[in-house]
Amino acid sequence: MSSRWPGTRGLTPEQLLTAASPNRLVYVEAFPGSGKTTVSQQRFGLHRFARTTDHRAVVAVSFTRSATEEIRSRVLRQWGPSALAWPHRIITLDTILNDLLTHLLRSGVLQWPGGHEELEVLDTWRTHFPTIRTTAKPALRLVGTQVSTTYLSEPKPDNYIKPADFATTVHEGRCTHENVREVLHAALRIDRIRAHVTTYFAMTIRSLLVDEVYDANELDVEIIGIAAEAGLAVTLVGDPWQALYAFRGARPQSVRRLIELLKFERLELQTSFRWQGSTDQASLARRLRRREPVALPAGAVRDVEVVLARRWKTLWDGSPHILPLAVKQPSGPFQEAVCTLLLNELTQSSFGLPAAFLSDARSTLGIEEAETFERLRPDLETALQRLASQDDLGEVWTALTESVVAKTHFEPSESQKRTPRKALGNLRLRLEDAQERLVLGLTCHQAKGREWARVGVRLEESDAAVLREGLDPTDEAHRSLYVALTRARVRSLAV
Repeated sequence: MSSRWPGTRGLTPEQLLTAASPNRLVYVEAFPGSGKTTVSQQRFGLHRFARTTDHRAVVAVSFTRSATEEIRSRVLRQWGPSALAWPHRIITLDTILNDLLTHLLRSGVLQWPGGHEELEVLDTWRTHFPTIRTTAKPALRLVGTQVSTTYLSEPKPDNYIKPADFATTVHEGRCTHENVREVLHAALRIDRIRAHVTTYFAMTIRSLLVDEVYDANELDVEIIGIAAEAGLAVTLVGDPWQALYAFRGARPQSVRRLIELLKFERLELQTSFRWQGSTDQASLARRLRRREPVALPAGAVRDVEVVLARRWKTLWDGSPHILPLAVKQPSGPFQEAVCTLLLNELTQSSFGLPAAFLSDARSTLGIEEAETFERLRPDLETALQRLASQDDLGEVWTALTESVVAKTHFEPSESQKRTPRKALGNLRLRLEDAQERLVLGLTCHQAKGREWARVGVRLEESDAAVLREGLDPTDEAHRSLYVALTRARVRSLAV
């Protein structure tokens, strides 16, 4: 096989057996650093170029655009552009769901307000429309097969699109990914629509590979199950110890049930290439996975390349040598967006990296054109200089927000204009250290899938207690710690 298929010569025996498994339903449990993306791209290519007259699509999906792009780039590099000739694709699972809803609308199985068959699907309403704080959450439902708007009563108030804007926008053929999921969840409760979806998958796709499957929520798992029942070759790749997205609805236990119910072949990628040169790190990883107590050696922030924590707040509350990549400002989206623009100037100059959620900040402020963003940069640089010069925080904020409002035409409320003193104070502390080396700070979610030589981990008191007792992979906080402690190639240190 190594002479026939590109790239297989460098695979380990367990990688080769996994990539080339002839079974239709395969589950690959991939330990950290074991080369799961390598195996995924190889299995995609083997299915794509299998000798067959079956012209249905080979599709790989993941749950984030960055993960999807990583697999796509690997496939193109290894197998060439023809690997992704239509209809073969590597896309997010949201794209699969959007395509499915479009098919149901075009075929007349469902009807959208205004008769739309093509939809504009947004990531979130928040960055496109004004919001109000309320417990009435706008949502979509089915009345028969007609999509209609409704409102759900939530236990706590949150910022939602205004009711009039929601109804009008849906009628114009726009919705969010969450709305697509609401409609499909309701549609799949109808037997004839579920049968239609099963037939649709059977006719259009022959192989489906799902990366990071433990990020799947209940609807995702249901869709994967329908694909398997439709006769598709289904490959699931993931690690239950690295499932971090319960806040997005991920349900690792549902994935496990599906694997057991449909009797997927279980294969493991245990050999890690990440810490082959470090017996300490390899031992730490083994002990964590065995649920044994561990204690991290202490270290200094300046001794590591990155500092990880479960929450952004934990990073900001730590050493001023740590520069987190995101500002999470509880006072409101306007303050958070402007502070993110400020932070971006500092992260770009310190690490050559954009601030996390920069695109959300730009959307919130209505900064669609690069020219508008560039016009703001001198004002942002001036604000940072004034912060470093110990100017009054309120005066710095007022001057900056006046510039932002003038150049973006965003109209913040009076409450949104309040000075975010905590966030600005944190930035000021980092500016005082900027002459020396600042160290990148990331949450475990941001660090997933990445690695560094030396990693600092900022533990909360509860984290240290958990490590003393051993990790429980059914607890997401424990899984976050596992991810943090398995990013280092050489050493993990408590900082």
